[in-house]
Amino acid sequence: MTKQLTLNENIQPFFEAKDKQIWDYILENKIDELLNYLPRQEGNTLDIIISELLTGGKSDTLEQYDFKEISETTNSLFRDMERLVFALDINGNYEEIRESVVYRLFEEIPDIVEKIQKETTGYPTVRRVADEIIKEAAAMRASLNNLVVYYQIKEDTEALHFAIVMRTKLTLAIMSNYKNVVGHDMIEAAKIKETVGDTEAALVFYNAAKENLKGELHWFIESPEMGANEDDQVILSSLKEAYLSIDRLKGTSEFTKACAVIDEILSREYVEYDFDEEDDDDEE
Repeated sequence: MTKQLTLNENIQPFFEAKDKQIWDYILENKIDELLNYLPRQEGNTLDIIISELLTGGKSDTLEQYDFKEISETTNSLFRDMERLVFALDINGNYEEIRESVVYRLFEEIPDIVEKIQKETTGYPTVRRVADEIIKEAAAMRASLNNLVVYYQIKEDTEALHFAIVMRTKLTLAIMSNYKNVVGHDMIEAAKIKETVGDTEAALVFYNAAKENLKGELHWFIESPEMGANEDDQVILSSLKEAYLSIDRLKGTSEFTKACAVIDEILSREYVEYDFDEEDDDDEE
């Protein structure tokens, strides 16, 4: 049995959306008032889905909706379905409906991620991808991150494993040049693989994080005057965690020295360095 979500100052902002009245009705268990309130206008997909769910226990509209389209409209409905899941969880009286919505989202997520992977192949090093696709893909990653946080709170390991792995795939597809984000997500994926007992897969993720991030360490070794900024600290900490975990899982001490080097770099004072100013001095 997983934990029930509670409304607090961290969760409340998620419901401060344009459809706030809907979420307030559900949170306050004013379902009759909500059904009288809906639909607000003809053809509103969110209103139709909620009405169908709360009157009949299922929604043909939700079952037939294609979430694989990379668009603002699709992403908006996906986030609203997350809000519905969270609100129903807090309400506590519609567990079967909540689970049916979760099942539908989980059913669609792998196909959504796969489509984004195909649409962004080679990005950003080999080819450009339309800004709109990247924007909506990033929005979907944010939605997956919401699910990660949700299932961390609920302490649902199986669902958390799914959400983290899907988020990591999306991160690698659209944010490979953001080493701090890549490092964080790959380490999280490795950790959850360990939690579910898949040590082999965990090592794959730890090694992938190591290969992806180790170049950042060499840069700091060759620049002993440079300290690490906030993003660099995340990268180096992720690299250190990858090193330590590989040694721990393999029973070795191969990366002890590298970890000591990382500790030394992290202890350096970070000073904002103006490279443009140095170029100006050279010109004089």
